[in-house]
Amino acid sequence: MSKEFHVSQTSQTLATALFLLGISAGSLIVGPLSEELGRNPVYLVSTMFYLCFTLGDALAPNFGAQITFRFLAGLFSSPALSCYGGSLADMYDTEERQKVWAIFALSPLLSPVLSPVAGGWIENHISWRWVYWIGLILSGAVYLAALLFLRETFSPMIIQWRTYHLRQITGDDNYTCDLEGRESLGSRLAQNLTRPAKFFTTELIIITLGFYLIVVYVVLFTFLNGFEFIFTDTYGLSPGITGLAFVGVTIGALISTSITPLVSFIHRRISGMKDVSGSDVPELVLIPAVVASPFFSISLFWLGWTNYSSISYWSGYAATVMFGYSITAIFVSSYIYIINSYGTFSSSALGSITMARYLFSAGMVVAARPMYQGIGVHWSLTLLGCLGLICLPFPFLLYKYGHVLREKSDFIDGDD
Repeated sequence: MSKEFHVSQTSQTLATALFLLGISAGSLIVGPLSEELGRNPVYLVSTMFYLCFTLGDALAPNFGAQITFRFLAGLFSSPALSCYGGSLADMYDTEERQKVWAIFALSPLLSPVLSPVAGGWIENHISWRWVYWIGLILSGAVYLAALLFLRETFSPMIIQWRTYHLRQITGDDNYTCDLEGRESLGSRLAQNLTRPAKFFTTELIIITLGFYLIVVYVVLFTFLNGFEFIFTDTYGLSPGITGLAFVGVTIGALISTSITPLVSFIHRRISGMKDVSGSDVPELVLIPAVVASPFFSISLFWLGWTNYSSISYWSGYAATVMFGYSITAIFVSSYIYIINSYGTFSSSALGSITMARYLFSAGMVVAARPMYQGIGVHWSLTLLGCLGLICLPFPFLLYKYGHVLREKSDFIDGDD
C-alpha cells in the first residue's frame, strides 16, 4: 500500500489508526442506542454501511480515499465491539455467561492477533486489495446470516412489541409496558447518549478496569509494527517467520481459555466465597485476572531484555505465549465482571471502555514505529512493562473492595 500510494510506512499506519478511531467514536453512540432501539436495528443497519465502506477500501484510488473509508468502516463496525456484552447479558444468566464468555471473548482478542498473519500472506501472494475483498466476502456472509436468523434479544423492546401486538389482536388499549408513556424518543436518546461519559467519569469499576484494558490494547497494537523490530531486525527472520509471534499470542490465549474455569473452580472450592443468598460473589470472576496480572509485565520485560541476536528467538516466542495468556485472562475477567455487574446497562459500560481503549490504541499504532526506532526494543518494552506494573494491583483491589463500589453505583440493581 505504501508503494502504490507513494507514502511512508509510518503514514500508512494511519489506515489502521483511523479505523480504530472510528470504532472509538462509534462506541460512544451505539451502546446507548441499542438500549433504546434494541440490539438488532443497531447491528444490522450499521453493518450494512460497514460493508459499503469496506468495498470502498478495496477500490480506493488514492491514500486520502483509503483512510477516509477506513475511518467510516471503523465507525460503523463499532456495534460488534460495543453491544455484544449487552446481548450476552440479554441471553444468559450469570452462571451461563461465565461458561460461554471465555470462548466468546476470543473473537475481539484474536482478531487483531491473527489478522496480521492472514493479511500478510494475502498481501504477499495476491494483492493488498484482496485483504479488503476477502474481509468483505466474509463479513457479507455473516451479515446475510444475521439478517435472516438473528433475533432481537433486548427484553424491554420485545415486551413493547408484544404489548403492541396484544392491543392489535384484542382491541384493548389497557395493555401497556414500561417503554411506553415515557418522554419522547429524542429526549430519551439525548439522555442515553450521555451515559457512556458518565460511566467513564463516575464509575470507579469502569475507570479502573478501563485503564487496565487501555494498557493491554496499547501494547497489543504496538506489536502490529513492533514485532518487525523485535524479530525481523534483531534476528534477520523473514516476515512469515516473524508472524509466528502472533501465533504464540494465540496459543497463550487458548491456554488461558482452557485453564480459566479451572482457576476459578479451585479458588471457589478453597475460599468458599458466597454472598448471603448463597450465590457466588461477583468478584470471584476477577480471580483469573489477579493470577495473570504479574505475567503481563513479566512477559514484556522477558521479551525486551532477551532480545539479543546471541539469545535464541525462541525465547521471544515463549514470551509471546505468556503475553497471550495474561491479556486473555485480564480481558475475560474484566468484561464478565462488568457484564455481571451492570446487566442491562453493560452495553453503555463496555461502550465507554471500547471508546477509550481504541482511542489510545489508534495513537499508539502511529507512534509505535517511531518509538521502536527512537529508543529501541529494550526500552520500548520496558516502558510498556512499567505501565503493566502500575496496573498490576487493580484486579486484586477490585476483588477485595468491588462490593463496596457496586453498592454505591447508580447503575447497578437500579435505574439511572
